[in-house]
Amino acid sequence: MLILRSEITEPVLLYFMVTLIFFSSIEVVSKDLMNYVGPFEMTFLRFFIGTAGLLIFAFFNGAYREFSKLKKEDYLLMALLGFINIFFSMSMLQYAIKFGSPQVVALIISSNPIFVYLISVALKNDRFTLRRVAGFVLGISGLFFVIFEEIGNIELEKGSLYALAGAVSFAFFTILNKKAVTAHRPLVVNIVSFSFGISFILIYLVLRGRVELAPDTFGTVSRTVSFLYLGIFVTAVSYITFLSAIKQMGPVASSLVFLFKPAVATVLALIFLSADLTYGFFAGLLLTAAGSRMIMKKRGAGGADA
Repeated sequence: MLILRSEITEPVLLYFMVTLIFFSSIEVVSKDLMNYVGPFEMTFLRFFIGTAGLLIFAFFNGAYREFSKLKKEDYLLMALLGFINIFFSMSMLQYAIKFGSPQVVALIISSNPIFVYLISVALKNDRFTLRRVAGFVLGISGLFFVIFEEIGNIELEKGSLYALAGAVSFAFFTILNKKAVTAHRPLVVNIVSFSFGISFILIYLVLRGRVELAPDTFGTVSRTVSFLYLGIFVTAVSYITFLSAIKQMGPVASSLVFLFKPAVATVLALIFLSADLTYGFFAGLLLTAAGSRMIMKKRGAGGADA
């Protein structure tokens, strides 16, 4: 693993593996569902199911008592997290899945460490180094390989742009979430921010005046199981493990999961969707992986970049 040896504990390793597996499956599992439900509706259903599951769990383990301890500023921060992550970032992800191929979307979304680093520098939470700047250039080059290889395909281009919007906004969420999960349990942060997020989507759908939901959306057992899987495991369980990783490792290090996500998502796309892969995709995969690796590599004992 690329995490510092001192940081590798059994809980951290478990959080990492659970997050990786569930996060890597979202593009493949939800691709077919996008033929029956709109992107905002898909996000609403995912997080409604996930929030319901988390609430039940919170009542069993007593975490619900912490809700009364939250202050006004806590709710404001979690409302912002809900807007950035659920309303915008996750809805952009579903648009990307609808218009793009799962493995390409997974690769672009997985550029998260690159954008986390760039935003952290802009916020003065991190600093420029020659190695990390080189990693950023490599990562961006990899994204260009993937995005512009099939620029003539308008659907792929549109999916790539949506994926970029989702990746950048999720990077903001990753950084802002550090403050929330440092002060409160990830379970509590999830429940409150998810509740705000689905409320924002509901308001948007009401104002829009229409809902994109096919009559036979839940017409088969497989689709119903897919929705439940996305809501319970991809949304509820994996967000808890991801935020727990942020709490212990920090936003940049915890984004290491995105270094491996494209490879896992590609394998899943090959197995379940018979996805077509191009040389440009593999070039982009290698470049973004190398760039993310350079950005997240820790400094040596002497303080110099390792």
